[in-house]
Amino acid sequence: MGFKDKFLSLALTLLALAACQKPSQQRGVAISFASTAQSALVSTKAGAGENTVLSTTENMRSKPFGIYGLYAQDPRSETGTNVFLSTDAVAVSYRTDSWEYDNLAYWSINQFYRFRAYHPYSGSAFNVLNSSSVDLISIDYKVASGNEDLMFAFWKGQANEAVISHRVPMSFTHALAGLSFSIGFKNSPDVDDRRTDNVTSFAVSGIIPNGTVLYTHPDGDFDAATMIWIAENYDASTKYYQWTGSKPFYKLDEAHAATPIFDGPDNVVMAIPQSSSGAKGPTKVFFTTSEGGDAVNEITLPEVQWEPGVIYSYTFIISQSKIDVEITIKDWEPVEINEDIHIL
Repeated sequence: MGFKDKFLSLALTLLALAACQKPSQQRGVAISFASTAQSALVSTKAGAGENTVLSTTENMRSKPFGIYGLYAQDPRSETGTNVFLSTDAVAVSYRTDSWEYDNLAYWSINQFYRFRAYHPYSGSAFNVLNSSSVDLISIDYKVASGNEDLMFAFWKGQANEAVISHRVPMSFTHALAGLSFSIGFKNSPDVDDRRTDNVTSFAVSGIIPNGTVLYTHPDGDFDAATMIWIAENYDASTKYYQWTGSKPFYKLDEAHAATPIFDGPDNVVMAIPQSSSGAKGPTKVFFTTSEGGDAVNEITLPEVQWEPGVIYSYTFIISQSKIDVEITIKDWEPVEINEDIHIL
């Protein structure tokens, strides 16, 4: 065999070997995320609400979030390929100046993606069930075990040029309701302008304290998201959100607003979505004051459906003859996380 023939044979052999040894994962554009959350603040004082960590930019960085991902050729497909190396949730943590996890993930061009996430990745109040996946995150929550602000996010889209050149916009929403309570004297002639008292203890009974939340999709529509709460075991006797201390409250006027009972900047505790004072039984609050000594004020809350992502603010207004209850209902306002979340 001549030199040219030997050279040609070697070249053909090398080409054949190259064709057989394709890389298992083609590298391209790494997947990255941006995030928004609905905000509130952290309690730093003792008492009910002291462990409430509601989601702001800084607080979100303090704990990782968990995320599942899948892609397929058909956006309506039930099955597909895992984005990450495991079917378990990937923990994404803030490290120094960016959000990272341990193994890179890359876009597969023109495939249809869906991501489902929860924050925080773990906590004392809840347990992520092993059956959880990109299409069904199942979490058990117990209000007596902690007070984490549990949130969920979902995103879908096709990996085209426009999508892969931007971060995936994960928008987190609250899975729980928020409760706050305040107290004051009625602004009326029968109340002395200088009258003050101190609230000394507080508690709530008649709630459903444990529940399971399913963050999943509508029937047959794997390209969408819905949240379902399963919470049935009403507890009529146990007292929850117990607080003791001494806080002054005043006659309500231009100089004095109602005094929040719980501690912390937003004075909020978390509740499983349910019907307060609904068909299962009354929801009651109990509180004492310095002026009243050991006498316990017992008040049944009005019937209200506690929805996820909503704060229910109750104000107890004391006059000489009765205690009125006023309620204000508002959504948590979204706030943008200033530092984009990267998958690196």
